[in-house]
Amino acid sequence: MYKSTSCGTSMYTPGVIPEELRDQFGNACELVCVQVPKVYDSCLLKLCLVGEPEKAKPEDRIFFDSDLRVRIDCSADGIVNPRVVGIVPGSFRVISKKALTSDPNRKFISYTYQLKILYDVVFDDGTISKDNELLLRRSETVGPLYCPESRSFIHEQKVDQSGTVKPPTDEDDEIIKLEVVARVLDAQIIREDCETPCDPYDDICYAVFTVGIFNIIKCELIVQLVIPAFGFCPPPAPCETLGEPCEIFNQELPPEFFPPQLDDFITGPGMDC
Repeated sequence: MYKSTSCGTSMYTPGVIPEELRDQFGNACELVCVQVPKVYDSCLLKLCLVGEPEKAKPEDRIFFDSDLRVRIDCSADGIVNPRVVGIVPGSFRVISKKALTSDPNRKFISYTYQLKILYDVVFDDGTISKDNELLLRRSETVGPLYCPESRSFIHEQKVDQSGTVKPPTDEDDEIIKLEVVARVLDAQIIREDCETPCDPYDDICYAVFTVGIFNIIKCELIVQLVIPAFGFCPPPAPCETLGEPCEIFNQELPPEFFPPQLDDFITGPGMDC
C-alpha cells in the first residue's frame, strides 16, 4: 500500500562531487539529473485459466476461459509443443481508470490484451499440423494503485545532426505498463460422447488448454531524478570472432566415452533395496 514520503525534491544540486564528500555517495564522482519513467505503484496478478468448466475454482483463482476450448478434428491424436509466443501487438489497451472517492490519486485500472498461443496437432495417421494459432483474450481490473496525475506537460522536438527538425511529440504524462509471463501448463484432447474410433465428421472433439499467467501492472510518470554517477561507460570489449571449425574443435576436452556407473549418480540415505 502506498504511503506518502518526505523524499521529494532533492537537497543536492547536480554537479561534480568534491573529493572529500565522495565517500558519502559510494565513491561516485558526480550527481546528475536524469529524466526517466518512475514506477509510482505496481501489483502482481496471478491467474490459472482452464478450458474445462468443471475444473474452475474461483475461490482458488482457477478460472474457466472459453478461448482455451477449441473445436478440433476428431482424427487428432494429441497436442504437442503448445507455447505462448507473446502479446498480440496493439492488443493491450487501458479501458478505464476509476479513482477512489476518498483519494483521487488511487485508481482501479481496467485493461484488456490478447495472448498468442501456438500448438502442433498430431493426427492418427502420423501427420502433424504445425503452428496452429489460438488467441486468448483477457480483460482484468486491478487496484487501487497509486497513479497520481502529472503536474507538468512534457513536449519535445528533436533536431538531428544535419539540423533537420523532427515533428514534435507529446510524452505520456501518465504511463500504464503491462508485463506478462505466461506458459501453457497442459493441453489435452476431449472427446464428447465419442465411441472409439471417433467419427471425424459426426463426433465433437476439443483441444483444451490450461494456461498460467503472471501480470504486472505499473503506474509510471516521466520525472527527473538526481542520482550519483561514476562517469561515462567505458568502451565495450572487442567483438569476438567464432574462428575456424578445427581450431574450436582442438580446444575442446575429450567427451566421456562411457555412461556413468550406478554408484556415480545415486547416493545418499534411503537408496538401499
